[in-house]
Amino acid sequence: MSFGDKNVRKGVRSFADGKEYAAQAGTGALLNPRVDTTFKAMLTRNTSEAKVALKSFLEAATERKIAKWELRPNDLPVSFVGQRGVSCDISCEFDDGLAADIEMQAFNQEYDYGKRAEYQVSRLEATYLKRGESWEKAPVVYQISILNFIYDFKGGAKSDEEKRPSPVSRFAMRTKDGKCLSNTLNIVFVELPKVYGLEESLDTNTALENWAIFLKDADNPDKKDIIDKLTCKEKGLMEAQKSLSSVSTDMDLWWAEYRQEIYERDRISSIEAATKKGLAKGYEEGLSKGMKEGISKGITEGISKGMKEGISKGIKEGISKGMKEGRSEGIKEKAISLAKKYMSMGHSAKEAAEFAEIDESLLL
Repeated sequence: MSFGDKNVRKGVRSFADGKEYAAQAGTGALLNPRVDTTFKAMLTRNTSEAKVALKSFLEAATERKIAKWELRPNDLPVSFVGQRGVSCDISCEFDDGLAADIEMQAFNQEYDYGKRAEYQVSRLEATYLKRGESWEKAPVVYQISILNFIYDFKGGAKSDEEKRPSPVSRFAMRTKDGKCLSNTLNIVFVELPKVYGLEESLDTNTALENWAIFLKDADNPDKKDIIDKLTCKEKGLMEAQKSLSSVSTDMDLWWAEYRQEIYERDRISSIEAATKKGLAKGYEEGLSKGMKEGISKGITEGISKGMKEGISKGIKEGISKGMKEGRSEGIKEKAISLAKKYMSMGHSAKEAAEFAEIDESLLL
């Protein structure tokens, strides 16, 4: 999707409307080959340039020489449908006589793309193995995806090769120690954001890595020197550039690109809006929950502190009162003892009580 690219070509926001955007068809500007409709038209139109480019791309993707092929389009090459990705199927035969079926797709949307690729390559195999045929007739199948995002590989430590920023990843069914099962199901990812840096190694890049550079930068005027070097090195890329120039005169394709850009912008905007709304709601709920928990904790801690302070105060007051009562009881005992001594000297109880200033009943 062109609006995600670091590309100086004018984006959709620079134009007043779709009509003005589509008017680029007559200016020499190039369509974005990362947009699915352009990618498909560039490689599948019935022209000599497109045929040479398609063969070059397929041989780079499969790493095998192709003797012949037949295009089986599953969508019109230049139609716009709201596109989640326009794909096409190719039936081909390698130079050793082995048959293969290939699905190509330019894709813009990020999600669990690995599962989708596994499903697609399995579907491709099931589609072209006819009922009742022996397993030996099962064709080799390739699912080739041009991704305009970096796929998040899951599970396991990465090898030294995987740590390289190569845009190309190849997958086949193997055992954990690397033994190949049959090489029937094959998945190829080309991650265009990983192209950065490969422009310095055009002579040592793989054919598919150089194709990745072309797909990423073919419409970028600032990268014209790099694209010229690529097209001079490889005929397939030269023909791809000619085919891209040819389809870029088609106003319908410019309209398709405009609609796709608007579609993708709306999709991203809705995701960003939903994310902001989710964050705001999460903040609000978190704040509310935090206040409730804070109040509850405050009450609990307040009760606990109150009990501790009450116990401490009770102990202090009890000690104080006990001391006072203890002192009072001691004075009382001394007064009784003094009164009794006074009675032993021949005085009456009444006289002794008055003398000691206590109640007479305490002496009876």
